[in-house]
Amino acid sequence: MVIYAEYVFLENFIMNFIILSLTGRFAKYSTSKVKLTIAAAISALYAFIIFFPSLRFLFSIVMKLACSMIIIILAFTPDKFKDFFRLLGVFYLITLVFGGAGFAIFYFSNFNGIISNGVFYITDISMKNIFIACGVAYILINFCWGYIQKQITKEKIFMKVKIEINGTVTEVTGMVDTGNSLVDPISQYPVIIVEYDAIVEILPEEIQSLFSDKGIPNLADMTLILSNSKWMTRMRMIPYNALGTDHGMLVGFKPDGVYLEKEEASDIKNVKNIVVAIYNRKLSKAGEYRALLHPDLV
Repeated sequence: MVIYAEYVFLENFIMNFIILSLTGRFAKYSTSKVKLTIAAAISALYAFIIFFPSLRFLFSIVMKLACSMIIIILAFTPDKFKDFFRLLGVFYLITLVFGGAGFAIFYFSNFNGIISNGVFYITDISMKNIFIACGVAYILINFCWGYIQKQITKEKIFMKVKIEINGTVTEVTGMVDTGNSLVDPISQYPVIIVEYDAIVEILPEEIQSLFSDKGIPNLADMTLILSNSKWMTRMRMIPYNALGTDHGMLVGFKPDGVYLEKEEASDIKNVKNIVVAIYNRKLSKAGEYRALLHPDLV
C-alpha cells in the first residue's frame, strides 16, 4: 500500500486547522490566523512519524498529551492556567467529535486504511469526503454545545452580592451569567454588572451626577467631573459588545471588596480583585436579580 506524504500532510493540516479554529471559538479565546496556521502545520507533521519506526515512542500517551499541550500553546499562547486547561479540554472534545465523524464516513464508505503505531490512516480519502466529515462534525458540535449550554442555564445560580466602599455596604441579588466574559482591560480583573439604582446609595455625588440624565457617561465627562476626586483612581471604562451594540462602554469602579454568598449556603467568598460595572437600565424585567456575575467568580 502506497502512502503519499503530501496527502497525509494536507489532510491533517486541514483537519487540525478547523479543529483549532473551533477550539478558539467555543472556548471564547481569540488568536491570529498565523498562529493557527503554524500550529496546524506543525501538528500535521506529527503524522509523519509513521515513516520513522525508531520514533515509535512519540505515540505513547504521555507524548501525545505533551504534543497536544504544545499545539495549544503555539495556537493560542494562553497566559493563564485556567485558559490553558479550558482550551485543552475543548480541543479534546472537538477532536473526539471529529474523529467519530471521520470513522462514521469511513464505515459507510469503501475507503482503505491502515493502523500504524496506534494511529489510523485513511489512504484514499478525497478532499470532498474530508469536507463532508468536517461538516458533519461541525453540525454535531454546534448541536451538542448548544444543548449543554441550555442545560447549564436552565438552573439559574443566584447569589447574594455585598459591595463595600469606604466602609459602606450595599446588598443585591446577582445571577451567574455564563455569557459574561467581561474583564477590566487594565487589570484583567473579572467584571460584575450591577444596576445603577441598586448601588446609587454607596456612590458619591460626583458619580451620581454622571448618571443623572440616565445617559451613558463618556470618558471626557468622567475625567472633567472627577479630576479632583479620590474616585478618579477607582474608575474604569469597560468595553463590551452585545446584541445591537458594538464597541459599547460601561463605566466601572474598583470596590474595596465584594462578598458573594449562595442563597442556599452559609459560606461567604470575599473577592478583592474585581471591578463593578454600572448599568443604568434593568437587568431583569421580573426583578429576579440586579447584578450579573462573572462565571469565574464561582
